[in-house]
Amino acid sequence: MKRFLILICILFSFRVNASALSFSPRVFESSLSEKNALSHFSLNASSSREEDEETAEDLFAWFVVICVVALGVCYYWFNTVRFLDYPYQDDETVSPADGNYVARGSISGLVLTLPSYSKNRFSFDTSLVYLHNLGIGNETRFEGLLFPYIGPYFENLALGKFYTNGTYDFEKSGFRDNIKLGGQISLLQTNILSAAFLIQYTTWRGNGFEDFKTGCNVGLLLRSYPVKPLVIEWKMGCHNYKHDFSVFESDLHFGFTHGPYEFFASWKYFNFYNSENDNYFKDFSGASIGIRRYFCLPHS
Repeated sequence: MKRFLILICILFSFRVNASALSFSPRVFESSLSEKNALSHFSLNASSSREEDEETAEDLFAWFVVICVVALGVCYYWFNTVRFLDYPYQDDETVSPADGNYVARGSISGLVLTLPSYSKNRFSFDTSLVYLHNLGIGNETRFEGLLFPYIGPYFENLALGKFYTNGTYDFEKSGFRDNIKLGGQISLLQTNILSAAFLIQYTTWRGNGFEDFKTGCNVGLLLRSYPVKPLVIEWKMGCHNYKHDFSVFESDLHFGFTHGPYEFFASWKYFNFYNSENDNYFKDFSGASIGIRRYFCLPHS
């Protein structure tokens, strides 16, 4: 508050000084017509400067107000969020009205009266994945929020494909692997809908992926716990690599919980393309089934 008041005083002082300078005396010109013309120009210029200054001050004031409001919203949405150890947890210290995984409210209420809630949440999952024409293998993922608003998001997709046709075909067979290492930033946290922004380093290894070595994945994670024991999740992202190579991925996930565990199935889609070569277009789709474990770090 003190900083804000000081800022207002500085702006007021700037306004007064600017107004005083705009009416400062000028040197006499040799010609009366020139003097009148310059005087008219000076008044117009002064008026224009005043309008510009008022506009700039108004914009700056709105900017300050928006920043203060945004900080307040972020403080509420992020710092008053707490989590149970897992979705739909049945805990005698938590009433159903307090939420089934994500709890919102005042800090005093969440910290002092609900000791079962934690400031962090994590999950680890592993699944069997099949992608048509790409391979069959395993996907593992570790993700979570170390604080109510930011945390890690690590993924590894390992696939193998083997062609025989009577003889082993080395060129078509082999091991494919996609590693994504990065984090997530919360945009919204509720039981009905949670959203997070994802940013990750990504790389592909294996036959046919020489153009997808080092890139950046930017994505969005939507998650919902609508009614016990259902879990719905949709993760989408776009990988960008050198030489205009890109990958779009989508993973639509449905699961049901049993205690801290979730059993799920998902539909996965990958599209590989190059923006400079319209003929380069490869897409793969398939399914996965797996198990996820939810947990929190020890409560503070």
